Amino acid sequence: MNKRHLALLVTFLAGASAALAQSPDVIYKNSCASCHGRYGEKNALGKARPLKDLTQQEIAEGLQARKAGEIVGAGNKAKARLSDEDITALSAYVVTLKK
Repeated sequence: MNKRHLALLVTFLAGASAALAQSPDVIYKNSCASCHGRYGEKNALGKARPLKDLTQQEIAEGLQARKAGEIVGAGNKAKARLSDEDITALSAYVVTLKK
């Protein structure tokens, strides 16, 4: 494979991975809403504070801590799959949830 083909392949794969990434609303609906509620209004499993009461920074820090295994709970597997970009987008999305 020559350099030009390699460059095209890398460009294609970078674009494909971005296209395959889920939007924050889809991530929330599929991985968060069942415990935290559609609008972040629930105390997940009776333990976590409602997301609607947290700042974007608190949400991002909580997701990072879960991803790192510093906080253990039912949602850790889903949070472990989040990229740093997903965490930024998801925390920004969650604070927009309104009833």
